[in-house]
Amino acid sequence: MTTTARAAILERLRNTLSQPDLRFPPATVEPLTPETRMTVTAASGAKRELAQRFGAELEKLYGSYEIVDSAAEARMALIARLQRWIAEAEQEAKGARVGVGYERQVLSWGPQALPVPGLAEALHDMGITLVVPRELYSRESREAVRYIRYGLTGAVAAFASTASLLVASGPETPRSASLLPLRHIALVPLQRLYPTMEDWLQEQRATGALPDFLRSHANVAMISGPSKSADIEMNLTLGVHGPKYVHVILFGGLD
Repeated sequence: MTTTARAAILERLRNTLSQPDLRFPPATVEPLTPETRMTVTAASGAKRELAQRFGAELEKLYGSYEIVDSAAEARMALIARLQRWIAEAEQEAKGARVGVGYERQVLSWGPQALPVPGLAEALHDMGITLVVPRELYSRESREAVRYIRYGLTGAVAAFASTASLLVASGPETPRSASLLPLRHIALVPLQRLYPTMEDWLQEQRATGALPDFLRSHANVAMISGPSKSADIEMNLTLGVHGPKYVHVILFGGLD
């Protein structure tokens, strides 16, 4: 399309939008209030119901989950899941291995940013090491994490109606932990579980925290299950642009 043709199209759009009898957009728009804001999805109930709804939605997205009562149980569930995955990987390994040494490493958020205390020490006792990348600009830093198969993160918030995780990158919360590994585990305390994204946004607006939150993070992402892609024939493939497996451990009071 030539520059002249584009200019003509834009001019027609301007002329159309300037007509006074258009029904949309309205000349004056009343600001939305918490009562008039529309929600796309909905979920309700106590924490237990929301956790179960989150899990049901996540399974529809080819993810998996478990619900436990405390941080201590979440720590045990994490160790058990990692050990199971490591055992499966060892059984599936065939032929020569590349990047030997990565098999018991976990690409992770910083231990202080994870919502379960004492994880680094507990995993170390099981022969598993947390690796927290400080930067991935150099070739050496990328090679150091290239073959790590497991990722571990928390979440800023989780939304029951869509089984979505809100994660934000920072010095102690590298986005590589939820993006690069084949398998991703997220630890989510139930106080960070909301019925919908709109409920979380309403809380952030009420406290005035939303602008600072957005400005202080270079990357904010929503994760809804494993990475998925489909071709023109709708053949679904998992793990093309991110983890093939996403497992969420929800924990805390269920009242």
